[in-house]
Amino acid sequence: MKKKEKEYIKLQERLNQVLMEKKKESKSGMEIMNLLQKEGRQRGTWNGKKADNDFYKKIVDAYEAKNQELMAENADLRALLRSMQGDMRDFLNAPDPSSKQSLVVNERLETEHSQSPFGGRMDVFDLPLHMARDQIEVSLRTKMASIKLKECMIQLQDEQKVAEVTSEATERELELEAQLVEARSIIQEQLLCFCHCANRITDLIQILISVYSCINQSI
Repeated sequence: MKKKEKEYIKLQERLNQVLMEKKKESKSGMEIMNLLQKEGRQRGTWNGKKADNDFYKKIVDAYEAKNQELMAENADLRALLRSMQGDMRDFLNAPDPSSKQSLVVNERLETEHSQSPFGGRMDVFDLPLHMARDQIEVSLRTKMASIKLKECMIQLQDEQKVAEVTSEATERELELEAQLVEARSIIQEQLLCFCHCANRITDLIQILISVYSCINQSI
């Protein structure tokens, strides 16, 4: 019995060492360690080979369950990253009709496919993290920098449009003001001309009245 206990303790130490080295940040590792401790406290009540097999089976089942959970989470994260990369690429490559030059992502740096060690090309998000980490990080950083640059360009274009509209409005106001001054000048000239004509007509009427009076007197 003591020999089996020593073997169990040695196995537990080895498992703890592996879990501490490879699963330091893993929730599954912590839960497996908890399972070991829980089952270890009950080991004194176990008897026979079947109990040992059940104990190891529980360890394997717990590890496989957590491994499947991590694989599912990794698949979701890969899909999310792939979708986010596609959205950013579409945004960066979208044509801007108001700009003479469109911002195009450098496909050589932004490619999301990598050369497979077995030949051919494969999606970078299907590669192990240690193989794809640098490429994914460079791609994301490059896209974020490009997005910031494009946003700055769009903001500058908007400011230029506002300045152009303001300039056009100012020019239009000046033009209307000049037309108004010209119209006032024309109206004043016409009024002066009308007054002059009215005075001439008044003088002419006075002359006619005087002539008419003279004619009546002579008759």
